Amino acid sequence: MERISIAVGRIEEVARAALLAHGATPANAAPVAHALALAEAEGNSVCGLFYLPHFCAHLGAGKVDGRAAPAVTVAGAVIRVDAATGFAHPAFEAGLPALLHAARTQGLAAMSIANSYNALALGHFVRPLAAAGLIGLAMSNAPASVTAPGGRARLFGTNPLAFAVPRAGHPPVVVDQSMSAVTRTEVIRRAAAGTPLEPGWAQDAEGRPTTDAAAALDGALMPAGGQKGANIALLVEVLAAVLSGSALSPMASGLSVPEGGPPRLGQFVLAIDPARFDPGAMPLLQALAGQIGDAGLRLPGAAWSPAETALVPAGLWARAQALAAGPG
Repeated sequence: MERISIAVGRIEEVARAALLAHGATPANAAPVAHALALAEAEGNSVCGLFYLPHFCAHLGAGKVDGRAAPAVTVAGAVIRVDAATGFAHPAFEAGLPALLHAARTQGLAAMSIANSYNALALGHFVRPLAAAGLIGLAMSNAPASVTAPGGRARLFGTNPLAFAVPRAGHPPVVVDQSMSAVTRTEVIRRAAAGTPLEPGWAQDAEGRPTTDAAAALDGALMPAGGQKGANIALLVEVLAAVLSGSALSPMASGLSVPEGGPPRLGQFVLAIDPARFDPGAMPLLQALAGQIGDAGLRLPGAAWSPAETALVPAGLWARAQALAAGPG
């Protein structure tokens, strides 16, 4: 597959133009385009430009409302955002000022986002919290694609979870991972390329382990870490979907097809001010970081440095530019 080097700023510009051309308002297109481009800059292509054709198709099909206006409700340290079947990113931006204010004034605060769409890379939701000196935790449910060990039914989505911890004078600790052994997007990409999966990633429709990506799409993904991963996926489901009043993963329509109506997914974001707890907390964090380094390991997120250019499949880039030119 031929790949070409594209400036990240140009990727964002084309993605924004494509979303606008397919019905998104500027307020909705801008944060989504930024998230797609930032993922490419981070080398996280499974959350990047790959999704732009899907997003444009879903705008046209009404699966996501590109003109939605998120509604924010604040009650003390609890912030609720209704994405109104729109994108998750403008909904997060709408509630972020209230979340930051509540966390600073009360020590911690939580925000739920209801009736939203694909959250892409959740690390983008927690980095702004760490930049503000707060510990951030974010999670989202997703359309069901993951089973539990011993089962066949798809019970959970990939249900990603991310957290970020600030460090004075250093990049924050950032972890962003799904609760599945592999992302569904990666399985779709491997199925299209005819590339096998790794053992332990998935099972077929009969519940048998498989490395065939197409068979995995008809079956189910396995949770990361076996039953322990399934348990965390359950926690994500409770906090992201149940607390926000959104669709449970088995009820949510798929994100890879235009049919089925809005998925109505949910997200949950927790912000904690470490300064309101033990005064030695941050020095202890630095000590912990040192211990990890002394063990010869890299602290998650410490080497984060988005590139100015990204290698994009030539065919995908051609399609993105065509989408930016308008429907059809």
